[in-house]
Order: sequence, then C-alpha cells, then structure tokens
Amino acid sequence: MGAVKKTRCEAVPARVALALLTSAGVVVLYILRINLSVAIVAMVKPVHSRGAFNATRGAVPKAYCSSFTGASNMNATAYEDYEEFGNLAFNATEQDDWDVSEDSDKLALTSTQKGMVLGAFFYGYFATNIPGGRLAEEYGTKRVFGGSILISALLTLLIPVAARVHYILFILLRVAIGLVNGVVYPAMNVMVARWIPPLERPRFMSFTYMSNSLGTILTLPLCAVIADTMGWPAVFYITGGASLVWVAAWFLLMHDNPEDHPRISPEEKKYILEAIRAEQSQAKPTQTPWCAILSSLPLWAITVAHTGCMFGFNLLLTQLPSYMDSILGFSITSTGLLSSLPFLSQFLVGIASGILGDWLVSSGRIGVHTSRRLFCTVSVLLPGLLIVLVGYMGCNTTMSVVVLCLSSGFVGAMCSGQLANTHDLSPNFSGTSMGITNTIAYAVSMCVPVIAGAMTADQTLEEWKGVFWLTGSIHTFCWLFFVVFSSVEVQPWNYGKTSCDEEKVTNGGVVDEKKEDGETEEKCLIPVRVDKPEIV
Repeated sequence: MGAVKKTRCEAVPARVALALLTSAGVVVLYILRINLSVAIVAMVKPVHSRGAFNATRGAVPKAYCSSFTGASNMNATAYEDYEEFGNLAFNATEQDDWDVSEDSDKLALTSTQKGMVLGAFFYGYFATNIPGGRLAEEYGTKRVFGGSILISALLTLLIPVAARVHYILFILLRVAIGLVNGVVYPAMNVMVARWIPPLERPRFMSFTYMSNSLGTILTLPLCAVIADTMGWPAVFYITGGASLVWVAAWFLLMHDNPEDHPRISPEEKKYILEAIRAEQSQAKPTQTPWCAILSSLPLWAITVAHTGCMFGFNLLLTQLPSYMDSILGFSITSTGLLSSLPFLSQFLVGIASGILGDWLVSSGRIGVHTSRRLFCTVSVLLPGLLIVLVGYMGCNTTMSVVVLCLSSGFVGAMCSGQLANTHDLSPNFSGTSMGITNTIAYAVSMCVPVIAGAMTADQTLEEWKGVFWLTGSIHTFCWLFFVVFSSVEVQPWNYGKTSCDEEKVTNGGVVDEKKEDGETEEKCLIPVRVDKPEIV
C-alpha cells in the first residue's frame, strides 16, 4: 500500500491555524473597541466653551488649520502670527445638557463629555484583566476569549438606542463592553504559554497581538464610509453583527491544548510539548503567590514600560480621528482612511520585529535580555520622541501624517520587547502577569481621552502640543525604568509557594505533591531554561 496522504487540514500546522484564527479574533476585538472613535465624529455635535468661529450658537465650527490661507504648507511657528485666533469673542453659552436636535441625528456633547464617552471603555477594561488571566489559567482561553467577543457584540448592537436615551447610559454600555473585553489579552497569554514553543513566541505574538493594528486599519475607513453613507447607527449594527460570525468559528475550531486538538499531527504535538516542557513545572502550582508576584521588580519593569506604551497608543486610538478632523481639517471619510495609516505601519513593524527578534536570539547574535531592551527602546522611547514632533509639524498635513505613521509604527515592536518578557519571568502565571500589567496600563490609559479632552477644549494647535509633550515625557520615563530594572530570569513565584530555603538558592519553587498515604509534602522544583543562548 502507498503512503497515507495528509489531509488538507493536517497539512496546515495547528499552530499556524491557531495564529490565523486568533489574529482574526483580535481584529474583531478592535473593531468592537474603536468603532466609536470614528462614529463619534458623525454622531456628536460638539459644544465648545469658546469657539473661534462660532459667532452664533449652533454654527458649524471650522477645523483649526482650515482657518488659514495655505494651511497645508504652514508650519507650527506660523501660529504665533495668529495669537488673536484664540482670543476671538464667543457669544454662545456653554451647553452641558445632552439633547438631540430636531433637524439632525447628531447629539450635543461638550469636549469633556465626549472625552468621558470615549474613555468609558477603559473604565471597565482595566478591572477584568487579572480575573481574565486567572479564568483562562483555570478554564482555558477558548471559553474566555470567545465569551468575551460574544457578549461585546451583543452589547454593541444596543449602542444606538442607549446613545439616544442619555449619554450616561451610553457611557455605562461602553463600560460594560470594556469589562468583558479586559479578559482577552491575559487569556491569549495563557494560550501562548500552552501552545507556542519559546523561540517562536515573539513571531507568534507579533502576528496575533499586533493584529489590533489590522483591526484599526479596517475599522477606521470602513466605519467612516458606513457613517457617511448609512448613518452612524449602522456602524454599530454592522460591526456587532459581523463579529458573531467569528464567534461561531472560534468555538468550532479552537482547542485549549495541543493534546485536545483532534487534527494536529503527532509530530507537531510532540515538538510543541517537548519545547514547552522544560520551562513549566510538571506539577501545577497549587496556589497563586500574590505577594511575591506583586513585589516582583522585573514584573513592575514590564508594567511601567507597557503603561507608557499604552498611554501613547490609546491617545492615537481614541483621539487621532478627532485631531484629523478638528486640527488638520479632513472630512470624515478622509479622516477614517488617514487615521488608519499609522496602524498599518504599526502592524508591519510588529511583524518585522518579531522575525528579527527570533533571528537575533536564535542565531546567538544577542542575548534575550539585550533583545528585550532593544525592542522596548524601539516601541517606547522612539514613539514618545516622535509624538512630540507632531505638534511642530503644524498644519503641514503631509509631514503630520508621516510622523504619526512613524510614531505608531515603532509601537509594534512591543511584542518582541516588554510583552514577550512576561513569558520569560513566569510561563505558569503568564496570564496573571499579563493581567496585572494590562490592568495598571489601562487604568492609566482610561484617563487619556478625558485628559486630552480637558487639555484641548478649544481644539487649537497649542493645546495639542501640550498633550503631545505630556505623552512624550511619560514614554521616556517608562522606557528608562524598564532598561534599568528588567530581567529575563524565571522568577521563583513561577512555581507557586516560596516557603522552602532551597528556592532562594536555586531559583526554584514549591508545589504540593501527594504521597501514597494521601498526605502532601512540599517539593522544590529547579527551573531549567533550554531556549536561551548562553550569552549576555
């Protein structure tokens, strides 16, 4: 008899199929997260505390740059010639009430209220990251990730109704979406620890985690076209309904472990299990060493770096369409298209950095720690410096878009830097580690829309310069903290309790092991890392 041919399903490695399915899920996650960033341009009629061009109440405000002749060629220093711009009289009174105009479908919001609506997602998001990691460690990524998108999609379908009732109800609905979305990335970290060999993780994480950029690239122009042609409510109906298709595919095709996958080849299963066995304890830790985890300085280094990175990332994610509209003067369709360009560069840089990081470490050219620091520099320090330059591009729209693309693009390297570092410290608690890191990062990031809204009440270039300088300063501090305090050594708390003296010497840990008589005894485990070259 001839050799048995592999079926089409068996010919595609299971972890490749997992990468594609997970990537699609992250795209859907971000569609549900940021559809509002574009839709709000069409759904909200801004109420200014001081309008440079609103001589009468209800007048349509012009973009800052559109007020000048030859705006596209003007650089920031020209602003000094127009100091009177910010001092023009404004006769309209500030309006704090939520109301719907009789002759339009737009809703009235002040800049602060708009910032609260945009930031509402993060009010909920940061609260469920730690529970999400623990839930995935106990019940698997399949249920946690899939359930999150299912609930988010259903809640998104309710947004048009909630927005018309009252903006507080609108905010509460977005908070709820944030709550269920907060579990996703920590759950993905658990999946990576169980499915992906250590040397493949930067590449896998760059492709899947940075698919948020693909979601952004797709969402911004698509939602802009939908809002412009079909009205803003259609944005939420279409994105919410389409997300349910992915949910069905996920529950049908995803499996939490290689052992559970019915179509994985024996060779691939053996390769995966042998590659990850050396870094994980044979016996599962019986309890979570919260005190040791929360007092771990290397984990705090990751957390601080991720916080800085996410501050700038979420500034672009939530405020870039508004900046394009109110400062640079693009139409909503152009705003959606141009706002997606920085995230396209982010995805490309993320993929390139994953491949480069794998090659640099596996070939022995640099050590793991050097690699983490290098890509943290690229993803945290460089974007912070470039975002400051955006304010000095003034109304030169071409240069503004170019610098924004560069700043956002370099953020893509974070998956080969600080995010990959969570697996270095603790494969067993990678979900919990990511949960803690994401919780703190987004607890800070949820303030970004409110801070930006409060600092840009009149939507002038000078106000946005202040926002960009604040962002750049935060990026620089967070990068320096990671460079000084980061580590790539497996931490003692990776193995559970830390009550035996041997753990202090060997960097091992403790698990409870049952004896034949039914009693338990503490057993120290000594970690062995086989995936790192023996170079600094």
